[in-house]
Amino acid sequence: MSDKLGKRVLQLIKSEDWHELEQLLLNTEEDWVLEIVRQWVRRPGSSQPVGGLITALSCTNRESTDLRLQVYEAVLRHVRDGVCVSERCAGELMGVLMVRVDTFPTAALVSLIDHYLELIKQGVPLQGRWVDLFAKLVTSVSCKEEVTIGGKQMAGDDYRYQVLKTLCDLNWIAETTTCLLPIFSDMDLPKEEMEDVIFKVERVVKEVEYQSVPPIMYQLINLGRTKLPSRVLHLIIHYFTRQEYKLAKEKAKEKEKDSNDVNSMDMDSETIDDSRQRDLTEAKGTVVLHITHFAQYNPALVRDYIKFIRASTWLGEKLVTPFNLTLSLSLSSIDRYEEQILSALKSCLLRTFREEEHSSNSRWLRESWGTDCDVTTAFMTTVNNCIMGWDQVSQGLVQLAFSLLECGGGPKGESYASQRATHLAATVLPLIVKKQPHLISSVLSRISNFILSASSPHLYVEILGKLAKAVPLGLLEHFSIVRGPLEYLEYMAPGPATLLLQAYNPLFKMNMSLKDTIMLIMRKMIFSKRVESRQVAVCGFLQFLRNFRLLGTLPSSQASMNFSSSMSTSVSADIHTVFNSSTNEALCLELLGILRRCFSQQHEVKTTFYGGLFEVCQTNPKVAVSIVEMLHHHLTTLLDLRDDILNPVLLKKVIMVRGDNVVLVEPMGDLLSSLATCKTHYEKTRESGGDDDDDDDGDVEVLNDVCNMFDKLTERLSGCDLEDLGINPNGDFTSITNAGQKNILSCKVMVGVLESLIEHTFISEPQPSEEKMQTIIALFKSQKKITDLVKEKSVKPGKNGEGSKGKGKGSSKSGVTFKSHLSTHMAADILATSLNYSDVGSILKRCHEFQMYLLSAIEETVSSVKGLSRSEKEKTLPHLKTIAKVLLKECMENLGAENFRDEREVVRLRHSLHILNSLMMIFSKIYKDKLEAIMKEILEKTDNKTLDKLLYKFSKRCQKMLLRVVHNDENGPLLKDASVIVNLMTTATQAMTPGCSEMEDIQDWIHQLCKDQDPDSSDLTKALMTLLIKLSNQIKFNHSLTRGVAKELHHKLGDFEQGVEVEESNKYKIITENTASAILTCILSHLDETLGWIELVLNKMKACVSTATEFEVNEIEKCISVKCTHVMASAYEVIQSAQPDGATIDQTLRVVTKLYNILSLYVKYYLDLFKLKNNTQISDKLEKVVHNSAMMISKPVYPMITYIESTQRQIGKKKQSTLTARAIKESKLIPSLIYSIEQYEKHLITLSRKSKVNLMQAMKLSTARDFRIMPNALLDVLEQENQEEENNAEENENENESHVSDQDSEDDEDNRRERAPAKSQSRVTKKHVSQREDEDTDKQEESAGKSQPKAKTKKRKSREEDDNENNNNTQNTIPPSKKGKKTPRGKLGRKV
Repeated sequence: MSDKLGKRVLQLIKSEDWHELEQLLLNTEEDWVLEIVRQWVRRPGSSQPVGGLITALSCTNRESTDLRLQVYEAVLRHVRDGVCVSERCAGELMGVLMVRVDTFPTAALVSLIDHYLELIKQGVPLQGRWVDLFAKLVTSVSCKEEVTIGGKQMAGDDYRYQVLKTLCDLNWIAETTTCLLPIFSDMDLPKEEMEDVIFKVERVVKEVEYQSVPPIMYQLINLGRTKLPSRVLHLIIHYFTRQEYKLAKEKAKEKEKDSNDVNSMDMDSETIDDSRQRDLTEAKGTVVLHITHFAQYNPALVRDYIKFIRASTWLGEKLVTPFNLTLSLSLSSIDRYEEQILSALKSCLLRTFREEEHSSNSRWLRESWGTDCDVTTAFMTTVNNCIMGWDQVSQGLVQLAFSLLECGGGPKGESYASQRATHLAATVLPLIVKKQPHLISSVLSRISNFILSASSPHLYVEILGKLAKAVPLGLLEHFSIVRGPLEYLEYMAPGPATLLLQAYNPLFKMNMSLKDTIMLIMRKMIFSKRVESRQVAVCGFLQFLRNFRLLGTLPSSQASMNFSSSMSTSVSADIHTVFNSSTNEALCLELLGILRRCFSQQHEVKTTFYGGLFEVCQTNPKVAVSIVEMLHHHLTTLLDLRDDILNPVLLKKVIMVRGDNVVLVEPMGDLLSSLATCKTHYEKTRESGGDDDDDDDGDVEVLNDVCNMFDKLTERLSGCDLEDLGINPNGDFTSITNAGQKNILSCKVMVGVLESLIEHTFISEPQPSEEKMQTIIALFKSQKKITDLVKEKSVKPGKNGEGSKGKGKGSSKSGVTFKSHLSTHMAADILATSLNYSDVGSILKRCHEFQMYLLSAIEETVSSVKGLSRSEKEKTLPHLKTIAKVLLKECMENLGAENFRDEREVVRLRHSLHILNSLMMIFSKIYKDKLEAIMKEILEKTDNKTLDKLLYKFSKRCQKMLLRVVHNDENGPLLKDASVIVNLMTTATQAMTPGCSEMEDIQDWIHQLCKDQDPDSSDLTKALMTLLIKLSNQIKFNHSLTRGVAKELHHKLGDFEQGVEVEESNKYKIITENTASAILTCILSHLDETLGWIELVLNKMKACVSTATEFEVNEIEKCISVKCTHVMASAYEVIQSAQPDGATIDQTLRVVTKLYNILSLYVKYYLDLFKLKNNTQISDKLEKVVHNSAMMISKPVYPMITYIESTQRQIGKKKQSTLTARAIKESKLIPSLIYSIEQYEKHLITLSRKSKVNLMQAMKLSTARDFRIMPNALLDVLEQENQEEENNAEENENENESHVSDQDSEDDEDNRRERAPAKSQSRVTKKHVSQREDEDTDKQEESAGKSQPKAKTKKRKSREEDDNENNNNTQNTIPPSKKGKKTPRGKLGRKV
């Protein structure tokens, strides 16, 4: 029966006889029809007959509708059960059902939807093609105007929302969520309903496993990518950020637990944690990949994310997280978004670094906005995750690193933020290249280009050196790129070129072809026209000589050979064995032969050559004797050691005259110094190593010859006169003539020779002796005779010398400078010996000139530390520590001592103190990571104390020195040193942990010192007050120090209103009339810095509002309100002070302008709130700030401007040129201030309208400053005109009596008399009005004075009453058209 029925139904479907087919189906039992459907579903191509069957059921009656509904349910059941032949067949069937859904009655559609909901509630897996129909059903119903559910009518949209709510109320698991989200995507939900779905997903993902998160996020992105992309991105970012923080916190707890209980080693928990971390990382990578994929085809998604990161640049703790960095760098792989994203990240990083710097200086900033943004950890995590195949992330990371490197170099590179940025980039680049070797080619190419093109390539060379150590084999795979910079080595500056050769050193040892290439390049450079290129070549050869060591000593005969430049450069060293004596010996022979050619080079090249030989002897001691022999052989050609020769140095060979030029041929000082150090080092090596089989009689003979030569030179030159040295005291020493130039060069040569002899004399014996010290003093005296002669003869007249019209005596200075040849090591040892309080050292200490010479040489060395390379800085550090230890001890024992009266000793100690200050700054900046070990050695402490305690010990010593100086009866000359002592304490406290207990003790001591002492020194006062303010900011959340000092300054400077006395307060004795200006500068600087902190917090608040980030609004606003009140209270006192004309007035105007800008920013924050949020209310903190600004700042600001202008007019009568310069400057400052005031009032008015709160209640609108009526000046003019009229009237009467006959004159006189009464009457009226105004003002001042507190000696009238009364009085003298304008103190201001 069913087969016949099926055939008949198929025939009717093919003939499209729908009416007959419908009648057949309705007259057949339902079970037979459903059986036919079941059989069709199991066959391929079943979609066509099922579609015909559904088409025949037209739903014109109830029976047809019910049967069609049963067919739908049957097909859905069969597809869900998987009885279809294939997935394609199931898809075709669902397509047939979806096409014919719109012809269904609403009730049937609702029934199908209920069927779906029931299945979902039962937990049926939503997998398969049967789910596709659900979205179509809901969409079809939502298009209906009316839907009846349970007897209630509702709109189709309302029914859809009801279905959505029903689904959201269910308990979703990960699989359900993944399947429902595509359904919601097909429903085309509006934003409000989509927001509910996103909120539901946000709750679900918190409970699912990490492996289930990527598919959910994928479907969620697909759902909201068009309507709510920003909401979806915020959800994803928030989820992964919270998970990262959660895992990090759990890991920290585990570590703390393990550290407390060493015996409990739970390996299973560590494995679980690692597994969770790995799962989270994989989930992040997959989600980032999904977002990047969608971003390529959906610009709205990227635009919203770019808006997010731009708004978050003030929120480093939100943006600089591992996931955000990964996502940002991945999206930057899309070319059209790369620049925008990297620029925003760079801006965020720089702002974060600046915030770190500000937070370290301010406890208020740390506590008001407690940020925990570890930039380095976030980047290291991102770099480590890149090994999982995140190629697009690693590419973006490289681009960002090079962008950060551009912050370095030049003046900008000196800032803290720029240093942190470049250090971060220099750390990240080698790591990412090591993790991702395929990036070597691109990174190496860019570094090479920057090395050749950058103005300061040192940083890029340093990164290249790190790469050479980290991945040497990877670099050598790109030989052509590695070779590129070497080919341009000749044209590079000596400093970067030398560093480049050092960076390539690991590659030279591993690749012989590269070594041969650089050897050939340096051979060509040694004959270059550029002297700098020759110096670089010499440095390169010396580097090879240091790095290829020998086992045995070179034969003397071979070492002294003059090798030909045609010798093959293919000699190579086998670095795969520990030592290869034969090849290394041949290479060293070749190098020494090449370097011998330096003896025929310019003196700059020789200086470089001599300066590097001592380091060669240290690292490759077996060539030391060959170097000593080579130098000695060359030196013998420049000396004449016969007994009858007074000066053994052959100056004719050392200095030559070539035409009109005098040329230095041989730097004798460098040559002798190099020979002395190499010889001494070789002797110490032989003594420490015992007898060596390689030593022969030739080596001993060389050493004896060198020692005899030094002995003869020392004997001849110690204590000799100028004539003995061949120097004519009456000769020409000007740099204009050839004779003068020759004499100057001769003196410089001899000074260098004597310095070298001093150095050799000191190091020639292991133990210092009295005879040695006497010899050193004798050599120094000979040297000083030369330097004094040159300085005396080559004096240049100063600008105010003869013929100068300037006042005072003309200053003069020497045109010749002498550069010290003493090494840092030698200067430190001599200084330590001279100040060790032994009998031998006292010989050197008693010679004041020698001590000053030694300190000058040390100062020259210290000033050049910053420009040294990293390796050179490390080598110099031990000697700097020795110098600092000796100078600290010397200053502690002698500075400010009671028996200290010698002015020369004061100068010496002052010089020592300045050097110690420079050294402490170098230690705290350049050697910050080693500061604890440095302080232990300087303070001679061996116990395990923290860095804070060591710095506190150092500060205590500075306190003792400072007290001795301040309490000294004759402390006039010593006060110059006191400010340097305070600077030492400042450097020490800046290196401490912010807010530590040691810092609190120092702050209390400084505070008490400022209360009790009156040093009467502007420099010392300024240094103490600056340190006190800095320490107070670091250890106190809010302090009243600034306000108290401002009150004290107000009393000392006086009020800008004459006749007003300020309440006296003598809390700080350090504040006097002489030091008030210096302290005022400190206060203004502090106010400016504090306003910067407030601005930073306000910008972060605005960023939180724009990015919908939660933060503690009430607490932060409370902090801002309190800090603004403190600032305005201090500014209130400063504004009213009678400041002297000068820089402080300009600084005050800038600070007040910045204050108004900050207040405007605070008001604009609330304006943004009103735009973004409904039901926004103004906090009482803002109202308090606005009220305080009106009472403390707005009222006295215009009188302050009037005072400044009146002061300028008074000074201008005496100094017209100064007035002009000041007027030009203040023509910019005052208008800027007024503009800021007007902008602040404008924003206040706007906020008042939006909030319905009158914020302008205490404010007085800005005064129009187009003109100003000055009553006193007006009265003077009126009186002068009245006096002129009376005189004219008397003259006219006399003329009428004597000249009655002159009719013309009578007519003119009558006309003038007719006009005079009216004019006089009007002027008298103005005069009486002005007088009445003055009388009223005086009465008001008297009545107001009676109501003032008794604390003030002369009671100050309320400024508000004064302004209102003066405004009312002034309006009486203004024409009717001007009466509507308000004026401060009875004067109209000029509007700018």
